[in-house]
Amino acid sequence: MKEILAGIEEAIAAEREAQERYQALSEKAEDPRVKGMFEQMRLDEQEHEEVLLARYEALKKQLDAQKGP
Repeated sequence: MKEILAGIEEAIAAEREAQERYQALSEKAEDPRVKGMFEQMRLDEQEHEEVLLARYEALKKQLDAQKGP
């Protein structure tokens, strides 16, 4: 289970890096359509991050419950 949590942590970091990359590209884009495309991609990655965080927390709770007090 710890390997799975570590894998999810890596995926979360990758989603955050992608968000930063798309934000930078959006800021560089002059065409509003291109800017909007990168902004939407950033928002998609943000949503992925939120899903991963929720799943991480659920698995962590499960792991903690298995350990007991």
